[in-house]
Amino acid sequence: MKNFFALPLLLIVLALVACGQDWSVGPDDGGSGGSGMSRRYHYYYGEDCRYDAFGQSYDCSDTYVLSPSMNVDLRITHDGYATLCVDDDCSYYDPGEYYDGYDYGDHYYEFSGDDTRMIVYTDGSELIYIDTYKGYAYYYYYEYPSDFDY
Repeated sequence: MKNFFALPLLLIVLALVACGQDWSVGPDDGGSGGSGMSRRYHYYYGEDCRYDAFGQSYDCSDTYVLSPSMNVDLRITHDGYATLCVDDDCSYYDPGEYYDGYDYGDHYYEFSGDDTRMIVYTDGSELIYIDTYKGYAYYYYYEYPSDFDY
């Protein structure tokens, strides 16, 4: 009778040891082996522009230093659920509620709301917040933008 209880107890102990110190069972990939992403971006410079109905920015301000800098966290699970946090103010999106695209070879995610859009480039170089109701676009940069690309 002792062996009957010893084997299940031994299996439970081995399973708990295999989990490790954090009691997890593997990487945070959503549970089915897919890939997701989790990134944190920092933006130090900004620029404000007027935004027209044709999707063009114009009449932009001079580039200014953000103080304090803006922090953006973007997490997308393997099954498409997204969390976007801007300075700890978070929004949650289901699959299909945001757009994944490329602009001149640069990968970005676009999140839309009521009369607003936020575009986050995955290389962390730029974030664009567009308010179509007010007619403004706000550009945020990691590095000081240059008009000259050498």
